[in-house]
Amino acid sequence: MSIRTDSFFPKPPPVEPKAATAFMAKETPTGPSGRTKKSSQPPLLHGWNTTCWISKLPLELISYIIALGLPEASSSKERMNVLYSIRMVSRLWRNAIDSTPSLWNVISSNLPLRLNSTIIQRSGCCSLDVYMTARTSVSGNLAQTSGFTKLAELAVKEIRRWSTVSLMLPFPDACYAYLGSPAPLLRRLCVTSRRPHSPTAPVALFGGIAPKLEVLEVNGVQMDWTLSFIRGLRELDLSDMSDREISTQQVLEILAITPLLEKLCISNSTLDLHLRPSEIPWIQLPNLKTINLSDINEQPLGIILSSIGAPNCTSLMARGWEEDGVSPDSFPEPAFTHFTDFLRRTLSTNNNSELRFFDDGLEWNSRSGRLGATDFVLSIQYGSTVIGVEWATRIIGLGAQELVHDLDLTISRSELAENEIAAYHSISRWQSVTSLTVEYGDPPPRPILDLFGSCEDSEDGIGPIPAFPRLETLVLDSSRASWLDDLEVLVNRRVDGRGNVIGDQVPSLDVVLEMWGFRPIKARADLAQLQRLRAAKGVRSITRVSGDHIPGMLAVVYDDSTGP
Repeated sequence: MSIRTDSFFPKPPPVEPKAATAFMAKETPTGPSGRTKKSSQPPLLHGWNTTCWISKLPLELISYIIALGLPEASSSKERMNVLYSIRMVSRLWRNAIDSTPSLWNVISSNLPLRLNSTIIQRSGCCSLDVYMTARTSVSGNLAQTSGFTKLAELAVKEIRRWSTVSLMLPFPDACYAYLGSPAPLLRRLCVTSRRPHSPTAPVALFGGIAPKLEVLEVNGVQMDWTLSFIRGLRELDLSDMSDREISTQQVLEILAITPLLEKLCISNSTLDLHLRPSEIPWIQLPNLKTINLSDINEQPLGIILSSIGAPNCTSLMARGWEEDGVSPDSFPEPAFTHFTDFLRRTLSTNNNSELRFFDDGLEWNSRSGRLGATDFVLSIQYGSTVIGVEWATRIIGLGAQELVHDLDLTISRSELAENEIAAYHSISRWQSVTSLTVEYGDPPPRPILDLFGSCEDSEDGIGPIPAFPRLETLVLDSSRASWLDDLEVLVNRRVDGRGNVIGDQVPSLDVVLEMWGFRPIKARADLAQLQRLRAAKGVRSITRVSGDHIPGMLAVVYDDSTGP
């Protein structure tokens, strides 16, 4: 179905050259000598600007349309360039812009001082977004100190109108002199330290009076965490923090006094470890939906997670790193004890996850592109492989209790102890696994390969079922030369004595052989083995992938009846 746009927005009538000339002759002023002054706009353009339909809209609507097209306030220089370009369209648009205070609401150290002064004058009584980020020279000495100080003196006069504030604190003494007054309208505050000029004492801003503050971002700054405006926070974002700037105890104290918190982010930080288990409080945060704890040391990460009750959580990211000499005994439990229901609900909703076991930890994520869906991303280390495998098994379940979904499983192990074999044997019964990647070196962990060819008696007594009964894709990632021998053994173990694939609902396999280190295919032995594998029961395709460039023929296509 086609829609005629001219029925909604009729085109303006064409401007005839004669009419435009007459219009310009009528409107263009003349000098003392009687000569007509040159217009700053071409006749046709000026006539179109006067007669086009948008020029007939009310000034309030024109201002609203212009505001929708402006860049974000944080891009202050680009925003003002666009605004001044739009002012040049016509006198009508210029009047609309200049008479709309909400379009003049950004003060920035990236703009000339004269322009900032003009912005304050035209902003009237509307709220202001203030971006004061002082530049420093290559040597680290403060440059343009005078200009920054003048901007601070100019902006602080309107501190009661500040709404969004972004501060760089390269020289604390100069900044603190202007930031002690209350900010009653402040809603978002970002404070960043420029090392090595970090503050040496806790920063107390706005006299602690900012009753409407909802979003606080702190990057490498030692704040006064007892300020009253912290109590109403909806979002807290801490990054590049050291144990000198904030402790694990202080994080828990902040969470305890922010019951309205909806989003918690801590990233790229090293927190202290001076907290005994008996001192860990229980903090209920019913509004907390997003938890992002990324790239922080694992023991504080575990303490924070085990202290939080977030029944309405929709997004969880936990990515930690292990410090030397510190055992991550808090993972995966008790850190995730309170998130078991959330993890299972996410697996059920998204119907997918990717899980990778390696020597001393795991990586697990489940995402969905749907709006409002839950998700989690976990990357943790632990002292015992058995603990991690058993914990994942409790989350997913076994047998009738299994939460069946599409699971992409990767097992990356260099060796296995006897007590770990039983733990991995349990996951071979997962019905969720649709893709299995086995990464191994030389020699491979033979028990892992044996899992693929094992069978278990079904609970209903009908007959045996193979390991990973819903497996569709098998990837062997190895640098060994005997990968074809391994694969042939594994495939044959999924076939019974009569040549039938074990299990009625077992799908056919797509096999991918990833070889890192080129070994040419021998003309007869390897090709014959590939043909046997390709023709085996339960094998749909075989793909060989090499990490190195292989000169010559790109591919060989096999036909079951006629040969290559």
